[in-house]
Amino acid sequence: MHRSPAPVLLGLALVLGACRPPEAPEEYQDLVAFLFEHFEDEDPAELEAGLSNLSGWLKGENLASAEEGMSIASPPKSAIQGLEGHKHSVDGVEGVSIATESAHKSKVLMESLTQYSFARIMPDVYPVYEREFEEGKGCIVERDCLWAEGTVYSLADWGLLGEVEADRRIQFRWVETEDDGWVFLQRWWLTAPSTGTKLNLVIDDQYYIGANFPMAGGTRRVHASWLTMQMSTGDASKTAANQLIKNWKKDAEDLDLWIDENL
Repeated sequence: MHRSPAPVLLGLALVLGACRPPEAPEEYQDLVAFLFEHFEDEDPAELEAGLSNLSGWLKGENLASAEEGMSIASPPKSAIQGLEGHKHSVDGVEGVSIATESAHKSKVLMESLTQYSFARIMPDVYPVYEREFEEGKGCIVERDCLWAEGTVYSLADWGLLGEVEADRRIQFRWVETEDDGWVFLQRWWLTAPSTGTKLNLVIDDQYYIGANFPMAGGTRRVHASWLTMQMSTGDASKTAANQLIKNWKKDAEDLDLWIDENL
């Protein structure tokens, strides 16, 4: 990755790591928050433990529940410490998550998500999608590097709610796991409050984490997000969060269709 801890701290971490195996939560809503919080860890051990537990949780009735979409608790304050941008908060956020499946391999998904603009993939949703990578764009797909990050300015068409502007920090990371092989993670957050053209819509904060597990028939994708949204009609955070579930289902289908036709 692009960041390196001081040698003394790294040495201490290695000593401590040798004495204490990495730990991760067991429950779904804690796991997605855990992955968001540990996304930038130099040592991937915590992420590997979290992904292993998440993969193990996504079975049977649990998987069926995740595929329907569910509400999740707020992440801890520690999960947003140090994030670039305005003063971030988890107060009052509403969280939701869903698991979807893609018929395409993880590398193909990584290519579509990093090499092509969403203004091209989903032009009915994003009339403007300007992405600038600072590192990793040319090497992340083939895992010649394991990290990529940059910024996005987008203008999204929300129908009756008008157009919504957003500035995001985006990150992608590959993590090799013992049970599932190479999994890739996506993370983004708003670096400034997002505003809409109608009803005084303001999204003060939004955080997203995605985990993409390879499967025999394609990729299992886990999406989770937390947000706060205010409108002239009042607090609309819960309504907006629930709408994300519908959006993710449609976006997953639209992305697969675009890949079928273009890659």
